[in-house]
Amino acid sequence: MYPTEHRGRSMKPLRILLLAAFAGTTALGGAAALAPGQALAQTAGRVAAVVNDDIVSVFDLTARLDMLVKTSQLPDDQQTRQRLASQVLRQLIDERIQMQAARRLGLDVSADEMSRAEAEIESRNSFQPGTLQQSLRAQGIVPSTVTERLRAEIAWEKVVAREVRPRIVIGEDEINAVLDRIRANAGQTEFRVLEIVLSVPSPDREAEVRQNAERLLDQLRAGTPFTVLAREFSDGVTAQQSGDVGWVLPGQLSPEIDAFLANARPGAVSGPIRTPEGYHLVAVADSRKVTGGDASQIQVALKQIAMPVPEDAAAARAIGDRLLAATADLNSCDAVEGIASELGADPQTDLGTLTVGDLAPALRQAVINLGVGEVSPPITGGGAVRVLMVCERSGDITGLPDRDAIRDALIRQRLDTMAQRHLHDLRRQAFIDVRV
Repeated sequence: MYPTEHRGRSMKPLRILLLAAFAGTTALGGAAALAPGQALAQTAGRVAAVVNDDIVSVFDLTARLDMLVKTSQLPDDQQTRQRLASQVLRQLIDERIQMQAARRLGLDVSADEMSRAEAEIESRNSFQPGTLQQSLRAQGIVPSTVTERLRAEIAWEKVVAREVRPRIVIGEDEINAVLDRIRANAGQTEFRVLEIVLSVPSPDREAEVRQNAERLLDQLRAGTPFTVLAREFSDGVTAQQSGDVGWVLPGQLSPEIDAFLANARPGAVSGPIRTPEGYHLVAVADSRKVTGGDASQIQVALKQIAMPVPEDAAAARAIGDRLLAATADLNSCDAVEGIASELGADPQTDLGTLTVGDLAPALRQAVINLGVGEVSPPITGGGAVRVLMVCERSGDITGLPDRDAIRDALIRQRLDTMAQRHLHDLRRQAFIDVRV
């Protein structure tokens, strides 16, 4: 699976709750306004939860529930609010934990960062610059519940960048594995999948969770955007991406979901699907054929730097290390002869244009995923240790993402998972006292 390309960034873009819900004002236009200072003011002094040294007030909880109901087109009744309250409170608790983590690291959210985030919402929703706060009040939404959520998201992005991102290293073999999988599935249909995951915490809540899934399905059929409900209600790691799983091939998800995808078309939404994770609602945003061809027919113009080596593993490793060091900055075939001469390597460096399928297995594996100007790792065999460089390449499979795009996608996938684990650890270490 390789999600949509976002080149040049290791972090996913800032996630803003209201972008989907404010796609035009129709989602909010019919909501009854609740002016600040009315019912909310009566709850200001009550505590909903204590989170270490911070509190979540009942005012905070009520204001966030108001925002959620108004922006997601859910029915504004007591049953809906009671059903949402525990999940919204958990989200507010998590935001306090995220802000505390940022403060411990000395990470602040500047006024400029907040202004840019608010301006992004205004721009994407065709609001006049500087009118976000006014627009929220006009719809009966307390502006601080939006700005504080934005602040927590920006702060958490900084925490993840400082604490989690440095631990992620994507190896060349992982990128090769993705390319090999794409080639192996050439001609198959892949799907852009969105999901809502509702976990089942205990067997006695099975019926309740399924009923919640049915209610969400009713809201989807009534026109509520899938991304809005996924963002607010999903328990899955993809909730932070508004439920976007990315492009998937058959066999990459659970068999139960695969069975739905087998006959699905873009726009299709499943009923509740039970898997070991819980209940899923799955939407197909798009589908496409994996383009492909015969990788063995790729033509490559190669140069090599080859050094003879005795049948001694330690000597071979030492020569391999020398080749790695000498070619670390090599990015042009024009420089190959000079490096070979400096190393005392075989003067025959130009191997000409060859078909990948005609190469020996070790050489074929080394070059099949190399781009033009890239150097292979050292290859031992035939009495020599050599590195190969691709000077030209033709007849390649069409539609493949480049290696940087794959690396970015793998980083994002791993970053999402590790960030959720980090938040889980912080939550487990925190003192949390829920009072409502």
